[in-house]
Amino acid sequence: MSTHSYVGVRDPDQPGQVRIRYVHSDGYPAGLIPAVRQIWATAARRDTRRLITLLLEHDWYYLNGETTATGRPPFAGEQPIPGVGMTLAATDFTTGQVVPPAPVTVVALTAIGGLDAQWFYLLDPAVNTIGVHIIDGTLAGIRPLAS
Repeated sequence: MSTHSYVGVRDPDQPGQVRIRYVHSDGYPAGLIPAVRQIWATAARRDTRRLITLLLEHDWYYLNGETTATGRPPFAGEQPIPGVGMTLAATDFTTGQVVPPAPVTVVALTAIGGLDAQWFYLLDPAVNTIGVHIIDGTLAGIRPLAS
């Protein structure tokens, strides 16, 4: 079974709001934090704002800094993004067609408990950290992106 999570950032223009993307698999801190650190150090070149841009471009099947352009998508419509992970695609079950990706989710931090996820990760570009939140939005810990 997958451990669903969301990763994103506090919205600088809307206090109390977060901009997040869904990550379908490997959402436990022991899996997701090392993956985000690797992406930050390699694909984002240790630039947290660049990391945020990369992660907010798609919903993700999984994040893995070792993903290559030749990675094999598990389902139709999914795409490997080199150095970041595998995108998540949705299919319209009535037509069988892949539907366009959803926009970034913007939600109040106090409302994230209503989303289908066990963990939430918020990046802080000012101090290069990742905040780990549990299902109700409570902060469980803060980890540096540099390991």
